[in-house]
Amino acid sequence: MIPTRFEYVAPRTVADVVAALDGDSRVLAGGTWVVPEMGRAESHPRRVVDLRRAGLATISVGGSRLCLGAMCTYSDLLASRDVAHHAPLLHTMASGVTGGVALRNQATIGGSVAAARPQSDVPATLVALRADAIVAGPSGSRRVRAAELFLDAGQTTLAVDEVITGFEVPSERRTGHGYVKLKRGGSSWPIATAAALLRLDDAGRCEAVRLVLGGIEAVPLTVDLSVMVGLRVGDKELDAAAAHTVAALSAPWTDVLAPGEYRAAVAGPVARRALALARNNVGVTEEERHGR
Repeated sequence: MIPTRFEYVAPRTVADVVAALDGDSRVLAGGTWVVPEMGRAESHPRRVVDLRRAGLATISVGGSRLCLGAMCTYSDLLASRDVAHHAPLLHTMASGVTGGVALRNQATIGGSVAAARPQSDVPATLVALRADAIVAGPSGSRRVRAAELFLDAGQTTLAVDEVITGFEVPSERRTGHGYVKLKRGGSSWPIATAAALLRLDDAGRCEAVRLVLGGIEAVPLTVDLSVMVGLRVGDKELDAAAAHTVAALSAPWTDVLAPGEYRAAVAGPVARRALALARNNVGVTEEERHGR
């Protein structure tokens, strides 16, 4: 039960959503963060703005970009062939999200990003995919790189009268991917995640590589692995990448799941595993990847 009174609105247009937002309002997407916080009296909004009627759950492809509505759930991602084809990393992430079927059907990618919780799967994944967030506000829409959205644990660059309406992701059809997360148990939030993307040239040398860690620091951490470009990716190179990952850490994050010292200790191995997975599935077709 939520102990305080509030106004509930469910606008049918993005313009009406924006008009309803101010410093005393909360956006309701899937509700997996907002509702429990309100139930624990940790949040006391005057108004709750529900996005479910605003038409923000679409998935489409425009040119070489995958377009995702902010209200897409994990189940929506898993059911979409466009997601599996153009952003298999996103599909893999969604398939292993903590919480089971109920959470996959309820939680949304926009809500996860707006909550900016370090232990969430979505933020680091979208940063690794070089996603752009589409943000609506009183002055219209603007495009923001996902990597530029996060300020600190639970804090984003969004103004109080702005809302994320969707994301655009460049197609990664030719890219191998790996996603690894370390948890205390099957139902636990992740202690650390690593999202890796790797592209090889025709000679098998690294052409491009991206690695983003989640949960290790308060915001997603992009690790510069440009030293791998031009090299064949063997065990020695993976070991070097793990060492670069450790060197990139500046402020490991502490919460009830694990201290910063532990997160710093596991960052290298988690990164190495994700990169190894990405190396091993470069060139794997969608049908092979999903066993069809």
